[in-house]
Amino acid sequence: MGYYPPPHGRPRPPYCPPKHHKKRPRWQPLWLRKCKYALLQIMLPIILFQLFRTLIFPTSFDVILLILIVCFYLYCFFS
Repeated sequence: MGYYPPPHGRPRPPYCPPKHHKKRPRWQPLWLRKCKYALLQIMLPIILFQLFRTLIFPTSFDVILLILIVCFYLYCFFS
């Protein structure tokens, strides 16, 4: 065993990685949430109607309209 000189000053504390902050859900007013839920309930039959219309009369406008309506529905559903 060798001789080790005493360390100068206080010992360095062990490394601790920074703590991750929990993400809070974004707060929305009650009226906005109610409007969003009502819009989601209205959009589902519209999407189904547009899907059947696209299957029966497949025009490019119907396909693009269906894609836009579904994207808007998913955006509202997951936000």
